[in-house]
Amino acid sequence: MQRSAMKASILIFSQTGNTLKAGNSIVKGLVSAGFEVDQLSFLRRSRWKPDKADLIGIGSPVFENRPAEVVTDYLQESGFDFAGKKAFVFITSGGSPAKSLWHLSQAIARTGATVMGGIQLRGASSFPTLFGLFPDRPDEKELEYAEDFGRAVAAGMTAGEQLPEYYRIDPDRGGIFYDKVGPCLNYIKKKTTPLPESDHGKCDLCGNCVYECPTGSITVENSLIKFHGTCIVCYRCWSICPRNAISIKFSPGNGFIERLLYGERMERIFGDIKPGEYVGKNLYKDVLARRIRLKYDRKNPTSVYEYK
Repeated sequence: MQRSAMKASILIFSQTGNTLKAGNSIVKGLVSAGFEVDQLSFLRRSRWKPDKADLIGIGSPVFENRPAEVVTDYLQESGFDFAGKKAFVFITSGGSPAKSLWHLSQAIARTGATVMGGIQLRGASSFPTLFGLFPDRPDEKELEYAEDFGRAVAAGMTAGEQLPEYYRIDPDRGGIFYDKVGPCLNYIKKKTTPLPESDHGKCDLCGNCVYECPTGSITVENSLIKFHGTCIVCYRCWSICPRNAISIKFSPGNGFIERLLYGERMERIFGDIKPGEYVGKNLYKDVLARRIRLKYDRKNPTSVYEYK
């Protein structure tokens, strides 16, 4: 009797397509090895049914040097029991990921899953005050690496063996500077940033912001957009509003603190920028002046932008 194919279920949080590209490449590697793969956007997580999967995959971007908190909170609060299942994790970051890969692996391990390994790739930065850094990432070579990782995971599942050393997750990788700085900045940002505001005269109720909010913090009430206190200040609504109807406060000096801490000089000292790696130009002035806009497609998130 022919053995049925192993099944993988992968949940991916990707606002601008970086993590989705990595996930798609991993899926390609798994499928080439005979896996059946169910892949779902984190925005549709209420539909995620991983119970029958042999393998669980979690993909997340890095926010303030940690995996996006909405992802780790979801894993913690959803009550999943993945005992007996294998898992892998992957992240993309437009700056130092610090120990994000390890933190994400711990979040899925707490569900009972055995984490086989993970990968981290660079991603083009779309954070408003750091916009434009690491352009065109992940690149073709990185996506090939992700596909190879998918094949390695499949082989490890089939043979019951550990992954090669370079795919295993080292808790010491990433250093401590950004691992400590990022969460502090995130806490201050959420405590000091007022909720976004909507200009009802400009808003045409297209629904993009409601659809894209990862925490469900935006609703339509009495034909008006309303923001709620669960906002994590990810700026996604501000970035994709087609009518510039959403305003939000940025940190003092148009993100001076972020631009200082995450500038190329600091990243090369305390981050993981490799010698010769191209960082790119920070286009924050054009972004904050609304001269640059991310292209938007609900089905195909992208970091591609255009000048207005």
